[in-house]
Amino acid sequence: MSTIVKDPDSANPPNPFTSIIAPLFSTTNSEPQSETLTTIATTLITTVSTSPNPSTALWQLWDTILIPTSHSLSAHNPTLSLLRAITSHPPTVPSNIDPADPYAAHDLASHISPSGHLVWSSLPRFSWSWRDFHDGLEANRDRFPRGDEKAEYFPNFVEFSARFLKEWGKEGEVHPINVFYACRNGLEERMPEEDGKEGGGEGLSKREVWQVDVRVAAMWLKFGAGVLWEVEEGYLREHFARTLDWGTGLWEEGKGLTRERWALWAQRLRELVGEKDWNGDVKALMGDAAEVVEGLLVRK
Repeated sequence: MSTIVKDPDSANPPNPFTSIIAPLFSTTNSEPQSETLTTIATTLITTVSTSPNPSTALWQLWDTILIPTSHSLSAHNPTLSLLRAITSHPPTVPSNIDPADPYAAHDLASHISPSGHLVWSSLPRFSWSWRDFHDGLEANRDRFPRGDEKAEYFPNFVEFSARFLKEWGKEGEVHPINVFYACRNGLEERMPEEDGKEGGGEGLSKREVWQVDVRVAAMWLKFGAGVLWEVEEGYLREHFARTLDWGTGLWEEGKGLTRERWALWAQRLRELVGEKDWNGDVKALMGDAAEVVEGLLVRK
């Protein structure tokens, strides 16, 4: 039976979760039954809770779950379904921490509640793993040439992340500020005039990297614009003032996130969709994203 699950690098510790979730991504089982999801979620949670080092087990768990979402769009629906099943599970208490491991309890402290529980409704340690995985893919988005399946890993993962944000909202483990980062880095920069490659090599050109950044900005907006829109301005200003006020190629320094900036994003999408460099799917994506933003702007 073929799956899209791939083991982490062989230098890492053996991963106990790969075989557990493999049936979830079977090519013949794209929409697993609720009983299957419950069984898989329970097995995963039990494996973490009885691990001698639950913090390491959590890292392995989320790594195993996140990797397939970058490899294939077909992994997104079953992964979101599995995460729903995990968040519906009641809290558990780690019961097998190795007393001889000086780091096991220490490393776990950041991921348990004051009562010592792993609270699965909050997906413990997920945000840490998500950030590491996202930033690694983003940093390497120029390494592989167009047409190589690895060149799609970052866009694939962004689409999954944006869908996660839409479903879990501003209180979830993917922060809505990621929508802003993507729009600032993609839509507020003009297409590079020079199309050379960073340091030569066989990866994407500067222009192709910019095109990836525009695509991922459109993905974040299509699925996550509404979540960012609902975040209180005071909260954003308190935690991300420097980020909001950073000047870009198309936005003046110090002006923050305003309705005019949202309008700029929609305008840029409308302008770019008319250019010839995009295929039909990307044009449709940008059109959908522009519609979402325009819909928000008509609100009072």
